[in-house]
Amino acid sequence: MNFRLPALIALALAGLFAGAQPPLAASPAAPQQQPPPAATAANSQQPQATEKPNLAEEPDDLGFTSVASLAGARELLARVEKRYPGDNTQKLAMALAVVVEYETAEGNTTGETVALADRAIRVAENAEGKESSIYAIALAVRARVYGALDHPELGRPMAEEAFQIENRVQHDLGDYVTVAEGLVSVCQTQSDSLCEDKTLGAQLAAIHADPVNGHRFLVSTLIFSISTRHFRKDYERARPYAEELEALAEKEETNNYNWITAEHTLSQYYEDASDYPKAYEHARKAVEMGAAVHGPDSQLDSTVISNLAWLEMALGHGDESQKTYQRVIGLYLRRWGPDHSRTADVRAVYAQVLEAAGRHREALDMALESHHIKREYVRLAIRLMPERQALALSDTHSPSFNTLVSIGVNNPDVGGATVYQEVVRSRALVAEEMALRAAGLSRAHDPAVALLEDELENRRRTVMQLQGGAPRTKDNALPEAIERMEQIERDLAARSARFRADERARRSDLADLRAQMPPGSALVSFVSFAWRRPEPEDFSRSPKFSYAAFVMRKNSERIRVYNLGRAAPIDDLVKAMRASADAEAHSNGLGSTRNERAYRESGEALRKAIWDPLRPALVGARMAFVVPDGMLNLIPFAALPDGQGYLVDRSPVIHMLSSERDLIPAEAAPRKAGLLAIGSPQFEQAALETAGPQLRGAPVDCQAFTDMQFAPLPASLGEVRDVATTWKKWNRPERADLLTGSEATRASFLEAAPRARVLHVATHAFVLDKACGNGNPLLHSGLVFAGANRDRQASVLTAQQIASLDLNGVDWAVLSACSTGNGELHDGEGVLGLVRSFRVAGAKTVVMTLWPVDDEIARQYMRSLYAERFARHKTTADSAWLATRSLLAGRRAAGKSTHPWYWAGFVASGAWQ
Repeated sequence: MNFRLPALIALALAGLFAGAQPPLAASPAAPQQQPPPAATAANSQQPQATEKPNLAEEPDDLGFTSVASLAGARELLARVEKRYPGDNTQKLAMALAVVVEYETAEGNTTGETVALADRAIRVAENAEGKESSIYAIALAVRARVYGALDHPELGRPMAEEAFQIENRVQHDLGDYVTVAEGLVSVCQTQSDSLCEDKTLGAQLAAIHADPVNGHRFLVSTLIFSISTRHFRKDYERARPYAEELEALAEKEETNNYNWITAEHTLSQYYEDASDYPKAYEHARKAVEMGAAVHGPDSQLDSTVISNLAWLEMALGHGDESQKTYQRVIGLYLRRWGPDHSRTADVRAVYAQVLEAAGRHREALDMALESHHIKREYVRLAIRLMPERQALALSDTHSPSFNTLVSIGVNNPDVGGATVYQEVVRSRALVAEEMALRAAGLSRAHDPAVALLEDELENRRRTVMQLQGGAPRTKDNALPEAIERMEQIERDLAARSARFRADERARRSDLADLRAQMPPGSALVSFVSFAWRRPEPEDFSRSPKFSYAAFVMRKNSERIRVYNLGRAAPIDDLVKAMRASADAEAHSNGLGSTRNERAYRESGEALRKAIWDPLRPALVGARMAFVVPDGMLNLIPFAALPDGQGYLVDRSPVIHMLSSERDLIPAEAAPRKAGLLAIGSPQFEQAALETAGPQLRGAPVDCQAFTDMQFAPLPASLGEVRDVATTWKKWNRPERADLLTGSEATRASFLEAAPRARVLHVATHAFVLDKACGNGNPLLHSGLVFAGANRDRQASVLTAQQIASLDLNGVDWAVLSACSTGNGELHDGEGVLGLVRSFRVAGAKTVVMTLWPVDDEIARQYMRSLYAERFARHKTTADSAWLATRSLLAGRRAAGKSTHPWYWAGFVASGAWQ
């Protein structure tokens, strides 16, 4: 039967029918997270191991081997269903598997995909029983669907069962290879290299043990083995497979698709090993074979020609590379169209070539076009995904983003504003989508608007599939789909104020941002990116992770761009500052002078690296809005040492934003009233207090969290009473609900939080190691309520659960617990944790902590914060800044340590008003 499982499904079908060899165009887009699977080498009659029908003996009159797209796969299924009614034939099971594989490979995995995969299993069982190769293949396909849905842990048992069945029946070596590759695929998704190596080893052993039939699968399996190690960047372990493949090429190589793929794979292997001359020779062979098989300048060879163009540039042949890339661009435009994500990818690399050639304006235009397409593709795709999948997909636009920012940083006078506009629109795409999704669930819908929204969702799905799917079948299909989508967006904007507000925030035009900034303000945007040097001799070198900054002033259209240098030394300084704060937190006041000296040394170096270069652009500014990225999310900018003091001692006031879009006014929220303050929960069975300050939580691993007993927080009772007293004094018409002791439960919080205007939570927080759970970062942090030492599940509220609340209309969420500003860092998205969850739920501003805080210090800070805001009517930005300054001034007046751990841990982020 020899049905091949990998994502290049049409290549797999070559082994189904005698003599069939599909062309390169037959492969759908492979998932970004996995290496490209190998092609089958089958091109001759299958051996007869049983009396069961063998499809290799039958003519392919249904068109299995001509399938070249998802649409073609669905048409094949319709033909098979028409000819073979009833769910009991082998061909129907295979046709179902083909559709499922295409949907999975093209990123279209939906509930329908799951239903088709389950049906394939039933049909296979009806046709040949559970002890059959077709049943094993159906199981393996279903396992891959689980992997595509980010549940490889559910797919793994199925893939293992399929492999065990095939080991028992093993009627056909091709089926064995197929099912083995299915298990390898799931193991890849789980990053289980031991499983990958063991299964691939068994696959190769079976091939080598069958000299009669094994050679037909050896090439494809070697390619697959090299690709697997390539994906893991395990080049040394890929070497023996590459050497064996090279030896086979010298003896057996002929002009056919399989050897084109082999030469291309070897080229990429040597490219990764930085042996560019050898990589070039293999790439040249692949191109020559492609021309012999498909004709010169065939669209089918666009990928191998693109690889050759890159290697020409890496070897210093810039003129040749530019000519080849122009040829490649033409091929991609013909094959995929101008708006396809694959065309965008090759344009991003060509932009690097143009920059190295000194053609800066052309390079910038090419990079802008490339990244715009990638950003819009990701934006549309994540609308259909859960957050964990969306975060993984958002990484796929990084290469085009890195290219664009590199060109902007290298040539700041060429297009600073246009690059900055793309930076702003690319920031926090997933957070924006999750916030819009959560808000949509809590809004009442006009029926006419709801119908338009449903139609828009369908149009967006169509555009996303065309942008990331198979080669175009109609020249104007994607432009027409985009036009239809945009027309519905215009109709919605005319009907819905909410949609207009959402689209305005999404566009985040620089002119709109500037208009929302108060007089005398500046917007400072930090960007973590992989920087490429513009010199031709550096083209092939790996980019260096770096930081850049963009500065925009209220009264100027000029955008200033700064390259702040390598990320590693900057991140090391951030770690040193935080280590000093942690040391002070646990020192019981001993060694404060030494700890502050260490903090100031690293902090001053950090200020010189990331703040001093920007000072000329900040002259005269009274307020600076700062959007951090990378590790810079974890520092209080107010506490950067400056002379004998700190930045908090001087202007401008610094206010943090999670993204530049925080400046855009949101849709008018329902008016809420009142304060909900939770403090001093009765955790029960708490551990005895230890000497020194009581700290509100810290990162722990999974087992430690399970075993932990939460200590009481006695000062938090005074804190929330102070807050309630201040609130009642200055907000007489609004209620103040106080939940303490045994009443400070999770259930009470969930019931009351959506009604309040201000939330104040003074309790323990937790931040778990990222290895915990199923990989969703919002399950790694949360808040702890009364009863946590008795019933953990009923007393812990995770960030993911908080994100699902309706907090639209909440002005402040004050998280007076340890390290509530921490979480999993994700470039371009910020910190994935409690702050993210409250913002997604709708809270305008979150007051958070960047490190463990002392109970009594928290009480002092909150007393000052609420007084500034509600008694003196300061803005949120000024209230937080002045409360921090007040803490520092009080310690100076008392002759106490001024280590920033005592006064700088609280930071406000979000709406500044």
